[in-house]
Amino acid sequence: MTMHVKHFKQNMLVYGSDVYNWPEGVREAGLKALDRSPELQALLADEECFEKVLKMRKYEEPGIDLSGRIISATQHIKKKERSNPGGFFSELLREFSLPKPAFTAVFVSLIFALIVGFAMSFSNPSWHVSAEQYKTNLEEFLYYEGEVL
Repeated sequence: MTMHVKHFKQNMLVYGSDVYNWPEGVREAGLKALDRSPELQALLADEECFEKVLKMRKYEEPGIDLSGRIISATQHIKKKERSNPGGFFSELLREFSLPKPAFTAVFVSLIFALIVGFAMSFSNPSWHVSAEQYKTNLEEFLYYEGEVL
């Protein structure tokens, strides 16, 4: 059974760069493919070098004052206070960070006009029809152009 480059790379990632520690069925095919291909030999050398670098790296203990630094850093963060509606809206506009104040004014005025329009339409609905108007509209519908439907 021949082993392709992709399959060899997968086995190398799963089992490591030492081909002799691979499982028996995969080891034989890996050794044969390694003997035949200089590309696989170069890949294996790179992987061995990478694993040596990983093994040489040591775990660094955190400093004694690490927890103190974390706590002191969180204490310096100010909590935002919203004491008045004007401050809230100015903070809201800063949060969206529109490019120019003129655009901000236009957007705010359009939103205000939209809200006023909704309020007006819901306060004075056009679908409210009196009984007299309903009767007149029904008669006009039934006697369309002088003919009875």
